[in-house]
Amino acid sequence: MFLRNDFKKHYLYEETDPKSDAILDMKMRLKNVKPKKSHPEHDQYLLRIRKGERLYKFYYFRPIAGRREHFEYRILTKEKTNGMLEMVSYNFKIISSVPQKSSITRVPEISKEQLEPIVQNVVRKTNTSPDEFEELDLSRFATIDAQLEFLKQHDRVDTMYIM
Repeated sequence: MFLRNDFKKHYLYEETDPKSDAILDMKMRLKNVKPKKSHPEHDQYLLRIRKGERLYKFYYFRPIAGRREHFEYRILTKEKTNGMLEMVSYNFKIISSVPQKSSITRVPEISKEQLEPIVQNVVRKTNTSPDEFEELDLSRFATIDAQLEFLKQHDRVDTMYIM
C-alpha cells in the first residue's frame, strides 16, 4: 500500500500528477521525472491506493506445513472508484528474519462476483482447512483511516510502508 501523510491526515493515492505525470515530493513540489514501472517482485507497494479508493478484503492461507517459515499465500483486494476491484496475490515467507515475497500476480480489474469463486478455488485446490484460512473483510469500514487502524490493531500492516 502506498499511503501519504498530508497535514497529519492520511490519504492513500499514487504520488503522480495526473496532468503531467510528474512525481510529487513530500513538500508538494513537482519533479519532472517519469515514474518507472517496477517489476512486481521488486515493488514494495503491492497495492497503490488512489484518492477515493478503499481496501476491500484480504485473504490469508497459512498451511500447517509452512508455519515454521511463516509461509502464507495472500490475496489482497481494493475497491476502485468505479466499483470494480483490483487484486494482488503472492507468496509470503520469512527467511532468516527477512520477509520475502514471490510469485506476485496482479489482476487490474475484477468484479466482486468473480472474486469469491477465485478464493473458493484456491481453498479447494490447496485443501485448505478452516484453521489455515483467514478472511479480513475491510469493506465494513467507511474510511481508509478506519481500515488502516483496524489493520494496525490486528498487526496486519507493516507501518514502514505507510507514508
